[in-house]
Amino acid sequence: MSGKIIGAGVSLILCVGVVIGVVAVVQSPKNETSSTGELKTTNRAVTALCQNSDDQQFCHSVLSTTKSSNPKDYIATVVKTSMDSVIKAFNMSDRLTVEHGNSSAGMKMALDDCKDLLQSAIHELEASGVLVQESNIDAVNNHTSEIKNWLGAVVAYQQSCLDGFNTDGEKKVQEQLQSNSLDQVGKLTGLALDIVSGIAKILQSLDLNLILKPASRRLLDIDQEGYPTWFSAADRKLLDNIDNGGVIPHATVAKDGSGQFTTILDAINSYPKKHQGRFIIYVKAGVYDEYILVDKKKVNLLIYGDGPTKTIITGRKNYAEGTKTMRTATFCKSNFLSFHPNKNIFA
Repeated sequence: MSGKIIGAGVSLILCVGVVIGVVAVVQSPKNETSSTGELKTTNRAVTALCQNSDDQQFCHSVLSTTKSSNPKDYIATVVKTSMDSVIKAFNMSDRLTVEHGNSSAGMKMALDDCKDLLQSAIHELEASGVLVQESNIDAVNNHTSEIKNWLGAVVAYQQSCLDGFNTDGEKKVQEQLQSNSLDQVGKLTGLALDIVSGIAKILQSLDLNLILKPASRRLLDIDQEGYPTWFSAADRKLLDNIDNGGVIPHATVAKDGSGQFTTILDAINSYPKKHQGRFIIYVKAGVYDEYILVDKKKVNLLIYGDGPTKTIITGRKNYAEGTKTMRTATFCKSNFLSFHPNKNIFA
């Protein structure tokens, strides 16, 4: 009796196996057709996206890992791949600092500058990635100017990093960085620029029915009052009040001691960590011989003076005395905006 039960069980398993096999055979052509269609769509998208690239083979190799019919996903891929290459370059510059940083002051300076520049490049790519991820393809097309500005900055940072190694003793380290990481940063960021620059043409070639507006140029548009068109009403009012003497600054700098601080850097360093809104610093007339580096955490900082011929920031650092060109600027700030004909205003 038990043998019959076992035999029946085996027969049942075999029958189920046959049924499953039949189902698999019947459904296979449909799945194959679907997969083939998706592959064709993916290949078509990659071909369209790479048509504007100087190196189409490289473009295909980067984008082929993404399986999607949405062009936005490919832009996200190339931005992320660029980010990964910058992070690799940053880690390499960090390792080279440990290995060669003590060989000379110039070497350490060049490597430190390179790390700062690559950190800035990471921030630019993060901004690009967030915009792409949080927007549909139509919105991405309408913000190509911003994305191109960010990507262009990454290329500039990469080149500035290489330019910092300008003595014979520093060339070996420069070559290591260039061949093992920075060349790839340049190629990937250049590819991202190619794709973003040709996005409108790419979308048309894919027959996507989108209402494509001309790419925004908001960073360059100036209104009749001399302010960028994207400037908020609150900031316009603030700058107008500065002209009219109606602003009470959070900190005042004066060489003669009549303010809270005698140096601009001390005033900047008084910036509260949890400050909300603009932190306003007024710099009275005088010549300020100092070098000012504002870190990225101090956002919404506004500094104004008594005019370009009265409030002057100066210094004496120069390349001939061994200072890298990047460090000769008297005032350095990431995402720095300076404008206004009558006042020195740094925002």
